Amino acid sequence: MKLPRAATVSLQPPVYFVSDAHLGAEPEPVASQQFERLRALLSKAQAEGGAVIINGDLFDFWYEWRTVIPKKYFAILRVLRETVEAGVPIHLLPGNHDFRLHGFLEHEIGLVTHDDALIVQIATQKIFVFHGDGVLRSDHGYRLLKRVLRNPIAQRLFLWLHPDLGMLLARGTSKQSRNATKGNPAEDEDYNRFGEFAITQGFQGVVLGHAHRPMQLEFTGGTYVNLGDWIYHYTYARHDGERLSLLSWSDKTPEKGS
Repeated sequence: MKLPRAATVSLQPPVYFVSDAHLGAEPEPVASQQFERLRALLSKAQAEGGAVIINGDLFDFWYEWRTVIPKKYFAILRVLRETVEAGVPIHLLPGNHDFRLHGFLEHEIGLVTHDDALIVQIATQKIFVFHGDGVLRSDHGYRLLKRVLRNPIAQRLFLWLHPDLGMLLARGTSKQSRNATKGNPAEDEDYNRFGEFAITQGFQGVVLGHAHRPMQLEFTGGTYVNLGDWIYHYTYARHDGERLSLLSWSDKTPEKGS
């Protein structure tokens, strides 16, 4: 086993981690609840002077054409930009539904995007963050598909599709992918194994997503967290500078503190 390549950043606590919102996939009233709770979480990070890491699949499908972006995401993009302008660093890692990050989120919204994984230095602790797609030992086919989808030639070919047609095709494949991701809880063993391995490599915390099943495990030397999702569980993680904890959001969550 080996860890994927990772950039390194230092962030001041508290640091919030969230993943797998798949915005745009759910009908009302779930879609509005997702948006309002995510906006509240961003406000909480701002009130505390913290930072946010979005660990993949914020959108159910994200692809940047040369002059077009999906308009259904305008509201959350506006909130993200306002949050960044208020001084909150927001880092975005790609998931398996983020097919083409090509400058818009960085230059127009102010997010810091990363190609794969991320090593985050928080106070004296190093946290390894990765979406988690491809971790399953049975994911041989997906790992090959991931290389194809991230290939610059394949992405240029997709550019030739009209955006409406591209989004139509994406909705079908995204639904299939979400259903496959739910998988079998028995697969958690592979994610747990990955988390434990990363901790043996000198990390005090490991944060994954993708599985849509929240989990926190304590291993010798560190904590492994799977973020669950921002659809049904509304789970997220917070690092306060000393400890990584998995938490569950509710509309009664106070604006300050955890």
